[in-house]
Amino acid sequence: MTNDLVQYARSLQLDSLETAWSQATRSPTAADIPRYAAVIDVLCDKDLASRALPLATSMIEAFANRDDTQSALELGFRSMRKSAHNEALAKSVIALIDKHYSQEPWLAVLKTRAGLDRSTSVTAILEFDRLRRFTRGHVVYHAAGWGEGAIEDFAIETQEVTVQFATGRREAFPLDTLLSRFKPLDPQDLRAMKLQRMEVLRTEAEKDPGALIRRTATLYRGTITSQELKKELTPAIIPEKEWASFWKRAKTAAAKDPWLKVEGSAVRPTFVIRDKPVGLVDEATVSLSHANDFGQRVGVIRDYLARSEDPDVHAQILGLAKTIVEQAIEEKKASHAHILDGILLLEEHGHRASIPAAQEVRALLVKADGSLHPTAIDRLATQASREHAIELLPEALGENWSSQCVSTLLEWPNSVLENVVNKLVSQNHGALCLSVWDKVAPYPKRYPLLTYLLGKLYGDGVFDGQESCPSPVAMGRVMLHLARILNEDRKKNQVHSRLLGRLTSLLTGKRGLLHRSFQNISRDDLGHYVGIMKRSGDDMPQDLTDLIDRVVADKFPDLHAKPELPFWERDQIFTTREGLRRIKEDYRILVEDKIPANSKAIGAAAALGDLSENSEWESAMEEQRNLTGRAQDMDAQLRSARLIEEQDVPNDRVAPGVKVTLREETSGKQRVYRVLGPWDVTDDHTINYLAPIAQGLLGKAIGEVGELPGPNGVMRVVVEAIERLV
Repeated sequence: MTNDLVQYARSLQLDSLETAWSQATRSPTAADIPRYAAVIDVLCDKDLASRALPLATSMIEAFANRDDTQSALELGFRSMRKSAHNEALAKSVIALIDKHYSQEPWLAVLKTRAGLDRSTSVTAILEFDRLRRFTRGHVVYHAAGWGEGAIEDFAIETQEVTVQFATGRREAFPLDTLLSRFKPLDPQDLRAMKLQRMEVLRTEAEKDPGALIRRTATLYRGTITSQELKKELTPAIIPEKEWASFWKRAKTAAAKDPWLKVEGSAVRPTFVIRDKPVGLVDEATVSLSHANDFGQRVGVIRDYLARSEDPDVHAQILGLAKTIVEQAIEEKKASHAHILDGILLLEEHGHRASIPAAQEVRALLVKADGSLHPTAIDRLATQASREHAIELLPEALGENWSSQCVSTLLEWPNSVLENVVNKLVSQNHGALCLSVWDKVAPYPKRYPLLTYLLGKLYGDGVFDGQESCPSPVAMGRVMLHLARILNEDRKKNQVHSRLLGRLTSLLTGKRGLLHRSFQNISRDDLGHYVGIMKRSGDDMPQDLTDLIDRVVADKFPDLHAKPELPFWERDQIFTTREGLRRIKEDYRILVEDKIPANSKAIGAAAALGDLSENSEWESAMEEQRNLTGRAQDMDAQLRSARLIEEQDVPNDRVAPGVKVTLREETSGKQRVYRVLGPWDVTDDHTINYLAPIAQGLLGKAIGEVGELPGPNGVMRVVVEAIERLV
């Protein structure tokens, strides 16, 4: 509301201003005093003091009626300094002075010095306003050497004022000396705030750096260089180590601030406070002229649309958007992603470009050979644009859009993957997603979001009646593996933490997936569930843990017994000597070759110049994060590695370190696999004991039935032979 008041005053919408002001007087707040004062300033600067006076008077009365004499006085003094006053206001201010300062021993002294004991003139009132700023709690400034200091004491008997300076020195001065040689600082002055309200300045640096630049520039008569700005702000307000990030935000904020003009070079700009604010439309036009490409122009328009509250201004900025989008379409120089961003921006605000958005969606996502390129969707600037583009897929890709999307489902980025799946479901094509289950189920760590989404579709009944639909037990097992994986990462990955919460609800809700799997679950299958939970640690979501514990207690209580775990269920990684040698060599190459080579690439890229526009540097830094993360993971894995050759590998059970012969129940076809560690998988006949594909076999004896994922769903297999390999 207070922002509207200032806007109404600047645009001389006086009827709207008076209506809004009247509403504001019903519940005025001290925090809004600067804005109320700004309205008075604007009107007086436009020679409308006669319109400012009744507004000021009504607001002063409103504060006085709430017993907030401090706020009433501040607004009264401000109004009188701007020549918006009359005799009645003068009397009100004097009455407020007597009430607010009645307990101050210096009141009579200052009234006498100001002449208020014999006159009610504006001159006497304003002189009192000046004198009161030399009392306790105010800040004064001495330009010749003392600097700024806060007044601590005013001794009436000796007429001495004690000042605690920012330098740490404390000194008493005769009042006359203080009045003649020191300048009182406004509470909003940067120097005063450094002494008394440092937390406000630090908040401003974080949330409104443009305002902090303006505040600092007033110390330099409205024009300040980047070097002067840094000198005033560091290290007191902004620590040296945080200056770079602040500086980046500050330059961006200054470019958008209607009260600031940015001059000079991009590296060393000079900031100038304008005499009056530049309108958003004019400012947007100037900013557009400084943008380097069409993509930046669309970003500028987005920023100004977000800032514009006035409907007329909003419409004018949309007009600018329409112009630049049509110009880019005609010139055909901008990328499809940037043009699509512009078209979608117009559509978000109810406007359309000369070409359909769907046409540009197709141009962005479809390669020259006709294949779909899903990752290109992330070239769009905003999440809103990406989601909007997904809604246009049927129109953009034509009749076979759903099959194209499903065939590339593993390639869609996580930013829009759920939107793609939801679009398929909304158009009755959700069942097609089941075709990727066999590719996704064995690798929940690689496809966490897609695994969850397939589980959600299963729970929603989208796959019901499909021939290759997995059993509830198999689905529950994969989802529990996913929960274990997400739980391991949730403390360092907020995305996985949120996904774990959604997965827990999917599994444990009243109609959750686990309830379906428990209906006819066998002891062995429930034992597998329990094993997964044990490997997940003690910090798994309590709802999930409690549910499985209750089912175990109800169906197979003996599973709660604590027999010695088979070695492969310990919290370690088991591998052969050859597998260990292989991973150690990979680790050596990573640490000794790839990471040093990447460091050289970063140095070479940095030498190319401005890092903000340096794609080589960004690519090298991204690779560094990937390499160092991989090195940390491999280091942790190597520390937990144990040799299969040193374990008590059973002769009669499927376990790491055996060769197992299986027979498909339906076809009678035989399959032979080696069951080894994750670093031993070098061919199609070796399976990793940690992978979901092995979970339906581990612990099975000859003659028992296990499960394997297959192209047409879960396959039941009979264990025919077991042979130790080590």
